[in-house]
Amino acid sequence: MKEIVEKIYEIIKDYQCDYPDRKFEITVEHIINWANQFGDDAEFVLSELLYFLPEVYISKEKAKDLLRTRLLEIQKFYGYKTMNEMVVNTHFFDTQQNYKSQSELLVLIDDILQREYMINYKDSIDNPKANYIYFDDILATGGTVFRDLSNWLESKDDGVSENYKAIINKTKTLAISLFCYHSFGYSNMEWRLMKQFDDKIKKTLIVGKDYVVENHIKTKWIAENQKLNCVYPIEEQSQKTLEYLAGLEAENDSVPAFRPSNLPKTETFFSSPENRIKLEKIFLEKGIELLRKVQKDDPDRRKRPLGDTVRSHKTFGTGTLFFTWRNISNTCPLVFWWDVSGHNWTPLFCVKNRGQ
Repeated sequence: MKEIVEKIYEIIKDYQCDYPDRKFEITVEHIINWANQFGDDAEFVLSELLYFLPEVYISKEKAKDLLRTRLLEIQKFYGYKTMNEMVVNTHFFDTQQNYKSQSELLVLIDDILQREYMINYKDSIDNPKANYIYFDDILATGGTVFRDLSNWLESKDDGVSENYKAIINKTKTLAISLFCYHSFGYSNMEWRLMKQFDDKIKKTLIVGKDYVVENHIKTKWIAENQKLNCVYPIEEQSQKTLEYLAGLEAENDSVPAFRPSNLPKTETFFSSPENRIKLEKIFLEKGIELLRKVQKDDPDRRKRPLGDTVRSHKTFGTGTLFFTWRNISNTCPLVFWWDVSGHNWTPLFCVKNRGQ
């Protein structure tokens, strides 16, 4: 088991490396302590985690490489001869709260531009812009991105006409840059923008991404081509698990709580279909166990054993298996990040600036 742990450590050792107030430092011992909470399944959990972790962990250095590449892609896409020309004509949204991912990504972008191109994008921040880009790390349910983009689209930068009209008329461009998005969450976000503004938004919205969580199983023909590279359990579960689902105060059951047992058609994310089922069950049951310890008259309805989700969805959670060095998404299974006093659980990745 130690060899597996050491390999995991080498992948995630920079987690919150630049956050001095982190509660837990990533060490070999910390990883072992986390795994031992799964009892006899400790080595299995670690082995399966190691199988997919290299694909879904973004270190700080990798983040810089991805952002560096994205800036060059943006320059080429818009047809600018120099990076400076692109920057002068492009606005980088800075709408999220300071502790959220966007501001930290903008710091990295600023560093890349200054070190490698001698450009300070803030020098031209008040110049008229033709292009607008929204950077974020992960789009899971799509709620944050929708809120920020819709606020801007309905506002009037010129004091006369709403911004969405300029996007549709192609006098301005709107783009999103993400390390990762969920196919279901992205399609929901896109649909909401179309519903609020205009169907043409779909054709004008530009998206750059490095990884896609394929979790869209609501539509059959789409589902059959999804990798389901996330935690999405089948229906054969314990009675306690089924009772938990039945007891959820969530009115929308149009989003499937279970994946069809024959999907994905080919298993490429977990080590085998059988190990997928086993790990999903372990994470699901442990997550339910943790939630049952919550002593609140009105618990947060978004909190689910497999991670936060839309409160109206009658599911076990989003099930995200994608991690970055700076923080963990609360849409990941609770076993990775749950840290509540008295609950006797040590998370693998501690959270910052987020309550339970």
